[in-house]
Amino acid sequence: MPIIVLATRGYAASVPTERSVVLTWRSLHLVDSAIRRVLDQRLAAEAGCSLLEHDLLAWLTAAPQQRLQMLKLADLLDVTRGGLTRIVDRLAERGWIERDRPATNRREVYAVLTSDGQHATEHTRTIYLSVLRETLGTHLSRAELDDLARITGKLLGALTDRDPHCRPGPRRGRTSPSA
Repeated sequence: MPIIVLATRGYAASVPTERSVVLTWRSLHLVDSAIRRVLDQRLAAEAGCSLLEHDLLAWLTAAPQQRLQMLKLADLLDVTRGGLTRIVDRLAERGWIERDRPATNRREVYAVLTSDGQHATEHTRTIYLSVLRETLGTHLSRAELDDLARITGKLLGALTDRDPHCRPGPRRGRTSPSA
């Protein structure tokens, strides 16, 4: 029996009345981690970018005028300003994004998707969707996928209503807009 299952059973056994809650959370957490790992590996191998870089490109693609203020982008990706600077530097070196400082406020900095970035995003989205089909679509029926989407949507909605800081985005249970 895999060690993860044993650890999950051991934790749930210590809180018998909460067994299904603990097991459900643990399964969601482990599935999220496993799929993120596959996404990151495939994107790196086939598109030369990380999952986090893909998520940044996806947020820019979904944004009006395909540009976002760097502070907003750091928040959406749940990374520090310094971490975002390094990610943006890598993507700018590839020509996928540019920085823009409005003349009216030189303290604001925006990340802007370039045409090369749009092409890269189309390629990464193909890989991203392929991984999701292989991981979720292969193992769950259409009805199960619909049920899971409904259930997780309901849970996310309830959590967001309860705590405005629990909003959609890549980390903390969030997803990129391409999801």
